[in-house]
Amino acid sequence: MSAVNIPDMLRIVHAHGLKIISLDIDIETLAPKIQLIDTLVTERTKVLVVASIYGRRFNMAPIVAAARHHDLIVIEDCAESFSGFDYLGFEGSDLALFSFGPIKHHTAFGGAIAKVRSKDLYEKMSSLYEDDPIQSHMEYLKKIIKYAIAYILLDCPRIIKPGMYLTRLLNIDHKKYLIGMMRGFPDKLMTKLRQRPCDALLAMMTLRLAEVDPTAISLSNLKHEYVSQRMPCSVTQVGAKADTINHWLFPIVVVSDFVYIAISKSISLLFFCAVKSGSLVMASDL
Repeated sequence: MSAVNIPDMLRIVHAHGLKIISLDIDIETLAPKIQLIDTLVTERTKVLVVASIYGRRFNMAPIVAAARHHDLIVIEDCAESFSGFDYLGFEGSDLALFSFGPIKHHTAFGGAIAKVRSKDLYEKMSSLYEDDPIQSHMEYLKKIIKYAIAYILLDCPRIIKPGMYLTRLLNIDHKKYLIGMMRGFPDKLMTKLRQRPCDALLAMMTLRLAEVDPTAISLSNLKHEYVSQRMPCSVTQVGAKADTINHWLFPIVVVSDFVYIAISKSISLLFFCAVKSGSLVMASDL
């Protein structure tokens, strides 16, 4: 598995009784270091999971070629890199996975799409899928209400700033609470993953995907480029040399909290330090 991913991916792998071997990535391109694959693969290695994180993408061809040399299945995790229908996964990947959770581009407050290369694998997956229960409409409605409240609060400085001050006063970790709220499955992960979407969620996904507008993504990229050009030299911009840069998130590495605070104040932006807040896991955690 490529060396940076969300904690839930680790939980899914471990729930199936599998072991993770971390494949380091290049901080400038976020591409896996394929020269390390030969040293990491054993006779028990079966699958290579490659994540395109933060909206960045890289050339999958050499990665798939290296995996084929060892007869590995290639799963391309595109959950953070959906930017329209111009890219739906590399043609050589066995699986390409996209998700539409609450903080994703074109969110449907849930749901996912899997592109399957092999017909036999697709039929096996479909057979297992048909045995899963269907998510209730009430459960989906509760998710929508929860995320709507969160979005309203986050978009209202008159509420969020006093709220942050109060949580600090009461020694409450508001970041941890917020991350928990925004996660698609804060509890019972495997049980809730093994559900088929209800009709309302399918209708929402159909509506949202029909409204995909490349112009909106381009505008978002322009805003991020504006910020990128004003970053001090002391800040490392993660994935700045990726083959495709769509700014789903704006990841940076700073040497200390003081630098982080100074930058956020100087450009009047509220940065969200994802790694520090525990929403990502690094190679050392795998």
